[in-house]
Order: sequence, then C-alpha cells, then structure tokens
Amino acid sequence: MEQVAALLADRRKRVSLRRLAGQVGISKSAVDGLVQAYHQVREMPQPHANWQKLKDWYLREKYAQAGELSEPVDMAVLALEMVGKIPEAERRDAVLELVRAVGEIYDRRRVPRPAWLTQLADAARDEGTRGG
Repeated sequence: MEQVAALLADRRKRVSLRRLAGQVGISKSAVDGLVQAYHQVREMPQPHANWQKLKDWYLREKYAQAGELSEPVDMAVLALEMVGKIPEAERRDAVLELVRAVGEIYDRRRVPRPAWLTQLADAARDEGTRGG
C-alpha cells in the first residue's frame, strides 16, 4: 500500500485531485487520504476498500512509466493478484509455490533468475515468520 500511496503522492504534485481520482476510479477523499498517509499526516488505511482499483491503476501507471514491471513491489502486487482468489490463509504458500515455479522456468532455460524473484520469495517467507 505504501508504494501505491507514494505513486499517488507523486502524481498529485502534477495533477488535480479530481483528475487523479478519476484516473484511479476512486473518490477524491480516498486519494487525498492516501496522499496524506504517505506524507504521514494520518495513518495508512489497510486493508483499503478500493485496493483492486488501486492495484490496477498502480500497475498501469508503472508499466506506462517504465515499459516494464521489474521492481520487487511490482512483482509482489502481480503475484498477489494471480493468487487473489485463493483463501487468505493459504495465499502466502501459494505465492511461494508461484515463485518456485517461475524460478524453475528460468533454471530450465539456463537464464539467470531476476533479482526480484529472490526478493519476492524472501518477503513471502518473512511474512510467514511474522504470522501474516
């Protein structure tokens, strides 16, 4: 959520609140609340009622900006989206299975694994040790 709020705050510097809210597909107050949370004026809302729309917007923006998604946080959002229909209690294990499968694809083709793959696996394992 912090990365999404950071991108919203960055876009808010150049775009009106009304226009940004329209681009994301959520209310002006929701955008404003996330921008305020990013600037530590208020607490970060989690889980956010508009999370699906925020994820979709974030991924569109990141892809349009960079032409690719390669940061660990981008890949984490995608991984969570891919296993989103799996019950929450099983989701971390599903992400770990997904990461292992992608790693095997790289290994079979003798292509070095991207750094985000290891970071995503580490983050999923860490989340499990914290009980989340």
